[in-house]
Amino acid sequence: MNKWYLMVAAVLLGQAPLFAQIITAPGAGTGGKQGAGGQRPQNLPQIGHLYGKLVDASTKKPVPYASIALLKLRDSSVVNGMLTRENGEFSLEKLPFGTFNMRITFMGYETIYKRVSISPKSIDQDLGNIPLRADAKLLGTVEVTGQKSAFTMGIDKKVFNVDRNLVSVGGTAQDVLKNVPAVNVDIDGNVTVRNASPNIFVDGKPSTLTLDQIPADAIESVELITNPSAKYDAEGMSGIINIVLKKNKKAGINGMIMAGAGTGDKYNGGGNINVRQGKVNVFANYMINAMRNWGDGTTDRTNFINGDTSSLYQHSDSRNTPRFQFGRIGLDYYLDNRNTISISQNIVDGNFKNYEDLRSTFNKGDSLSSRINNNNFGFRNYTTQLGFKHTFAEPNREWTADASYNRSTNSRNGSFSTQPLTPAGNATGQPILQNNHSDGKTTFLTIQTDYTDPIGKNGKLELGLKTTLRNYSSIYDVFDQDTATGQYVFNDLLSNDYKYKEQIYAGYVNYAGTFGQWGYQGGLRVEQYVYSGEIPSESKTFKPTKARPGLFPSVYLTRKLEHDQELQLNYSRRVTRPNFFQLIPYRDYTDPLNQREGNPNLQPEYTNSVEFSYVKNWKNSNFLGTAYFRNTNNLLSTISTPLGKDTLLTTFVNADHNNSYGAELTLKKTLFGIWDITANTNLYHMEITTTQDKETYKNSDFSWNAKINSELKLPANFTLQVSGNYQAPTIALPNNNSGGGRGFMMIPASAQGTIKGMSSVDLGLKKDFLKNKAASLTLSLSDVFNTRQYELNQVAPAFTQDYIRKRESRILRLTFSYRFGKFDSQIFKRKNMKAERENMQNMQGDPSQSM
Repeated sequence: MNKWYLMVAAVLLGQAPLFAQIITAPGAGTGGKQGAGGQRPQNLPQIGHLYGKLVDASTKKPVPYASIALLKLRDSSVVNGMLTRENGEFSLEKLPFGTFNMRITFMGYETIYKRVSISPKSIDQDLGNIPLRADAKLLGTVEVTGQKSAFTMGIDKKVFNVDRNLVSVGGTAQDVLKNVPAVNVDIDGNVTVRNASPNIFVDGKPSTLTLDQIPADAIESVELITNPSAKYDAEGMSGIINIVLKKNKKAGINGMIMAGAGTGDKYNGGGNINVRQGKVNVFANYMINAMRNWGDGTTDRTNFINGDTSSLYQHSDSRNTPRFQFGRIGLDYYLDNRNTISISQNIVDGNFKNYEDLRSTFNKGDSLSSRINNNNFGFRNYTTQLGFKHTFAEPNREWTADASYNRSTNSRNGSFSTQPLTPAGNATGQPILQNNHSDGKTTFLTIQTDYTDPIGKNGKLELGLKTTLRNYSSIYDVFDQDTATGQYVFNDLLSNDYKYKEQIYAGYVNYAGTFGQWGYQGGLRVEQYVYSGEIPSESKTFKPTKARPGLFPSVYLTRKLEHDQELQLNYSRRVTRPNFFQLIPYRDYTDPLNQREGNPNLQPEYTNSVEFSYVKNWKNSNFLGTAYFRNTNNLLSTISTPLGKDTLLTTFVNADHNNSYGAELTLKKTLFGIWDITANTNLYHMEITTTQDKETYKNSDFSWNAKINSELKLPANFTLQVSGNYQAPTIALPNNNSGGGRGFMMIPASAQGTIKGMSSVDLGLKKDFLKNKAASLTLSLSDVFNTRQYELNQVAPAFTQDYIRKRESRILRLTFSYRFGKFDSQIFKRKNMKAERENMQNMQGDPSQSM
């Protein structure tokens, strides 16, 4: 459970300050003795101890972050209290003698009042498992009943729980995001939300991992925040996607092992284990994926230069065999009820072998060539995270400090062999041979601190600071074979080396409050961005014009209505900064016929985003509708221009402006208590205007996409899941995130292109068996009708082009998993209080010790 959910839950509870109080001990009925003059003795030692666990009455699962308050009978003032931990446990210590009311509250559950008494004979009391029954009235989120909801939605945030997603079992983070409502993933792994690029985090921090390097089975949930407040990073036109990795905190010793296989030589396996005892929680997991994938595609292009027409047709046949391992180990140490230290270490190791046969036909058969590309790409990624959390006596007041250090290294060895062919397809002449080698290194350091403090009865103040430092370096060397000597000679034109540094210094302030049925929040984030790049071999440096600190305000206004309805209007300003590959003025000749070059004069794009949302909750269904508008200045885009008869050069430019508006509708419905349906659709209109070399390109269109997920519980512990999505034809959108895969002749989206419609359907069937459903078998089939394909059509005065990409998408997987261990309530017993109890009895025998 993430920190944001904890803070929201705590604020909605609106508890009074929970701090230990010195009180007058009750009379003889509670074991106290009167001192001289008939006065009750003051300052009796407060050593009472109450502990237990909150569980859902129907599922018996723990209820985390519920509010426990111990109240005086006399005036209901608070004696002590806390929020339950993630495993539902609570522990109230240093309590005075007397009889009290224990009040238990949590969103979506009925409030419980329980009478408790503390006396010398009952100092240490285990209240056992206390069941909470669901309340029919919900506020702001989907009710979780029976099991963890596959999809929880609120106005500003959606949480998709991966362990309920059958169709992505055994896959990668790309497969997970393909099935998240409102998120689209293209064939190359690029991610968009509401037709724009989000900022992608892992465990709330930036990461150099791509989506195809994160196994789906290592992911706990995906958080989608479409219009973040000032508390979050300003980067990302369409908000933030946060991938939360699994971190087991269950009691005792427990874990899971799993193994799976898929068609086309695809295998995966791994497991996790968790040990929690006393103040220590240790967790570890390991996953391995090994597979073979294929891909093919075509490019059909015609260039028009000075009245001359030339054509190029290319066909690519590619194969790759990725293998990677994902390991994670971590420790939580609970210093006491208010202080926790956490540390974790991730290690990812991978190797990708790629083969591609690219055949080119010029002017419909005048000349042909075949280029064979073999390369081996390896990487190693380390992420170390350290966190500290302190909660104060007052409820909802806390301070956190976190640091994350990510280090990634990669290397690539490859070869190109280009063979001229006769019109009949036979080899002619000597092949052109080329070798290449590259090394890269990235370090990513993030340090942040956040403070939350309730103000008054309904207010909340949030403050925070954050620093992000990133260093990147790469060397790419190319060697051509001399046909006369057979020796390889360094190619200075194709080789390159570069470095860059990014620094972001940020601070924010947020204030939220309520009056009546109205709620409001206002915040301001300040970010100073510092960038520098260089090409060491050419002694060139690139430093964009130094920008003033960016100001990024956000405003929220909400109104609760009758019958579980709510309205919200919000605004935020966001930024998308060009990455190094878009800035570096180096021309990429990897595919000589499809070249690409960066632009050091690129400026960041700034987006003003407005949303108006409506939420309605019923007993078994929930609806969220949002109308949105985005205006972007200096949109990062691309322009493609022909060079000669058969070459295309793609460069990066800032578009004049971009306007996007639309409506997103999400409905979650439970039928007959066994069938969950989640449907999402996004209807939008976009327009892009770009001017380059006095040539103006305009592109605008209305489009839509839709997703539906159906989960049906069947007899004999079977579960059937069906997921379908459709993207209508749309204009090609610039994409600025590093979602994952790289493909041949990859053409960035631009103001010149239109993407054809695309659809797919996924199936998953799960069978639970053994005692307590400890084992499960999952059979999944992705892209049932094999329709997932990317098609781009580009039309410009100087060229036309049809570009088609197809990757292996119809995959049948079978996965087995087994969960072991059980809850051991004795493992959490507090220290033996025998000595303190005896001490208390001694004090009762000697009143002087009580004074």
